[in-house]
Amino acid sequence: MNHAPITANATYSATVCDQLCVDGLTTAFIAPGSRSTPLALALVAHPGITTHIFHDERSAAFAALGHGWATGRPALILCSSGTAGAHFYAAVIEADASGVPLIAVTADRPPELWGRGAPQTIDQTHLYGSRVRDFVEPGPPDDLDPATWRSIARRVWAAATGAVPGPVHVNLSFRDPLTGTPDELPAVIEDAISPTQAEVPADVVDQLHELVSSPRGVIIAGRNQTGAATILELANILGWPVLSDHRSGCRDASAPVAIRHFDSLLRSLAFTDGHRPEVVLRIGEIVSSKAVSQWLSACAGAGTAVISSRPYGRNIDPESIADFQFDEPGVIAALVDRCGETAIDTAWLASWSSADQRGAQAVQAAIEAGPQPNEIGIAQACVHGVPTGGALVASASMPIRDVEWFGPNRGDITLVANRGANGIDGVIATAVGVALTGQPTICLIGDVAFLHDSSTLVALSERAIDLTVVVTNNDGGAIFSFLPQHELLDAHEYEELFGTP
Repeated sequence: MNHAPITANATYSATVCDQLCVDGLTTAFIAPGSRSTPLALALVAHPGITTHIFHDERSAAFAALGHGWATGRPALILCSSGTAGAHFYAAVIEADASGVPLIAVTADRPPELWGRGAPQTIDQTHLYGSRVRDFVEPGPPDDLDPATWRSIARRVWAAATGAVPGPVHVNLSFRDPLTGTPDELPAVIEDAISPTQAEVPADVVDQLHELVSSPRGVIIAGRNQTGAATILELANILGWPVLSDHRSGCRDASAPVAIRHFDSLLRSLAFTDGHRPEVVLRIGEIVSSKAVSQWLSACAGAGTAVISSRPYGRNIDPESIADFQFDEPGVIAALVDRCGETAIDTAWLASWSSADQRGAQAVQAAIEAGPQPNEIGIAQACVHGVPTGGALVASASMPIRDVEWFGPNRGDITLVANRGANGIDGVIATAVGVALTGQPTICLIGDVAFLHDSSTLVALSERAIDLTVVVTNNDGGAIFSFLPQHELLDAHEYEELFGTP
């Protein structure tokens, strides 16, 4: 069907924005450009959508990622045609790897200009490959039946917020002219999108119930789909210690099962020799501690049964040691209902808790005896400093490790870290996106990651957010000093290649 582009572009864009808002969109991040004009104008004009303008696409994309982390709902990111969309890619990769919903919209020139040397025109079809949950390329609005416009928006929202949340790529072609006044919009699709709830298989719960019958078990919890309250309830029923990072929500100071200094404990042979569990239940994503991974592999080699969930549809078993795996949603809650009253070995948990208390005293004494300030103390101060209900955004490399290994237990804050792909890019922008949701936010970041994302600081003072950025200015940190390269290369060669002075 053919409609005049001057009205089709504007009406189509207004319709898509309106339907996305009906389905739940509240926020859009826009990088300025020409070809994206119709949708940019529609986003700004819609009363139900808050827009934030970023001068570069990478910052906009990571800010949208931060919004997704904080709210669990996708934000929309918009850019012009050409290389602009390539700058979304790192954030799209992280959104995919971490199961964070995101709607990435790239504007494009019409198909008749593709492959003909037109300026600012590249092949944007499937630009992000397999990293997206869906790719939508409907064509220019004046070629489309208006009756389909709202269903396009609904498809996008459903894909981003489905059973396995993640990024969706929408490539929208617009013919000139790019400005115009929208006509009357097609009727709203009112019925709500119901998230798919997979039924919990009874046989899976039966197998898990049998596997966790041992009184000497351990739960390892990373970021998960189960919820901290359910995980801690299961741990209390079983009498098992919980080794968790802050992203899991299980680092509750009031929970006796939450072991804080597990990284230090698991580096002690005297401790691990006397604390080999019969069963390990890993829920959610992996924690950052290499000591946990090495200990878990050693336990598996010595006969420990390893059970691992698949959060967000991902296979989380980097050591390839899981004896049993299950899709996470709903299963642990069903297992809690099934377990009921269980005989527990109180001495097992008490031994872990006692060692944790001694470890806390030793770590604190070492921190206080060392030079001040130091990175561990800074990480602890950041965790302490987040107000109840606030967020801590920790960069990859040492900051997230310092928080996990030495940070105090706090179940009343949200910890955000881009650990899906473990990149150091976009950390400040991620924190800005979190803070823009209204949460008081502290960002703990190393100097290299800070320099990498320093462009996000542009116009930061104009954003009405409660954000504190804490930089550990330590000449590039020392994360690579834990690798074999540190021992194999001479000092100058190592420092030049890995120290990032």
